[in-house]
Amino acid sequence: MSASRVCLSIAAAALLACESEPPPPTLPAFGKAFSNLPLPPNPQIISRAGSADALQLTLFSPAETARVTDYYRSALTQGNWRLVSDTKSSDGSTALYAEHDGPPLWVRIWKASDRPGTMVQLTGAVMARDTTRPKKPSDTTKPPSPQRS
Repeated sequence: MSASRVCLSIAAAALLACESEPPPPTLPAFGKAFSNLPLPPNPQIISRAGSADALQLTLFSPAETARVTDYYRSALTQGNWRLVSDTKSSDGSTALYAEHDGPPLWVRIWKASDRPGTMVQLTGAVMARDTTRPKKPSDTTKPPSPQRS
């Protein structure tokens, strides 16, 4: 192989490497964003998206929108869940925000436009360690030496 062909091959490989798309962002582990995830009746996953610190699932349920909304209102007020916010938007969707001993959960519920049933968007965040808590003081002193009598 001639030197010009080797250089051309290397240049082509370098050009392809430069034009290739960057790798997709690493999504958090499912359990880190959704440690205790209530799912609607008969869910079908439509999409999954996210970033390094959040995960979003869009689901379809064949159940009626009122039934799915009631399900989430009930599920997010039981056990360790605390329903913090429950709002109805002008577009008819319901937005819920709940907290518990793990990551918070945002739920958006709306009537499916292309078929009978309900769309549900669940968003969970990866919680950073609590940096507001005071750190334990570090004791760098040595214990006293035993005294001889």
